[in-house]
Amino acid sequence: MPHVGGQKLKILNEYQILMTESDENHQINAIEMTRRLQERGIPAERKTVYKDMSTLIDAGIDVVKGEKGYYIGSRVFELAELKLLVDAVGASKFISQKKTKELVDKITGLASIDEAAQLSRQVVVPEKASSGNEKIFYTIDVIYQCLDNDRKMSFKYQEWTVTKEMQPRHGGKTYVVSPAFLLRNDENYYLVAFDDDSRQIRHYRVDKMISAAMTSEERSGAEERASLNPQEYVKQHISMFAGEERVVTIRFEKRLIGVVLDKFGKEIDVRPDGVDYIKARISVAISPQFYGWLTGVGATICFPEAEEEKFKEYLRKILDL
Repeated sequence: MPHVGGQKLKILNEYQILMTESDENHQINAIEMTRRLQERGIPAERKTVYKDMSTLIDAGIDVVKGEKGYYIGSRVFELAELKLLVDAVGASKFISQKKTKELVDKITGLASIDEAAQLSRQVVVPEKASSGNEKIFYTIDVIYQCLDNDRKMSFKYQEWTVTKEMQPRHGGKTYVVSPAFLLRNDENYYLVAFDDDSRQIRHYRVDKMISAAMTSEERSGAEERASLNPQEYVKQHISMFAGEERVVTIRFEKRLIGVVLDKFGKEIDVRPDGVDYIKARISVAISPQFYGWLTGVGATICFPEAEEEKFKEYLRKILDL
């Protein structure tokens, strides 16, 4: 029976061997393929290997017959694309150090032998805080289940304490929300959802969510969720800080036009204000983080007057400190 089972899996093993061990510089001939199959407990002959290679080619797999044997001609990802994926995983703060290494190993496994060695030499996995939420991938899976099944989601939300520990917010309160979408901003993952208690759109850091579960209730806030635009939401919420959304006019030096357009998009209304300054009309959530961004680039609010005065008060409080 092992013999029969091995024969049924033989072509799959051959494909796996080609994917993980072959490229143009590492071709595998029929004799070498039979030896590697035998190491896996699968008897094989050269003529059946030739037949299997033809079957793989007929199936649309890019198996190339070279001068010294067979190899995979092209792969799903180019080396540069794999490097981008690895860098993205490494830069993601919400992925723990342990999970980062696991994902990097899996991504590296998609490359050929030479490319995997090259990728391994180039990969630098930065040290991360040990506080990464190992269950974040489970939480993300729950979110997608809620989106696919039009169901609400429940979870508990954590926050840092002065003793540098994470504890459930509001005494372990269970949040119930209607998920709208996931987005990534400032190296973190956020869930944007309709909150049942406040009847407003809120967002939550996914790595701070625990005990996530899909409920039996259908999602609510359909009108509010339908009005959301992920790209606009990110532009309006500086570093994902919540606040009252207002339309304000900011004034800044002409040389900062690129900084402003990068932050709020090139669709915003801009106009010259004299020779050296520009005014821009933006929609943004007013928050201390927005004020901090204005201060950092040297911009100010010039309309409406009420918002201008609030910003000045923010600056006065900083000076008082």
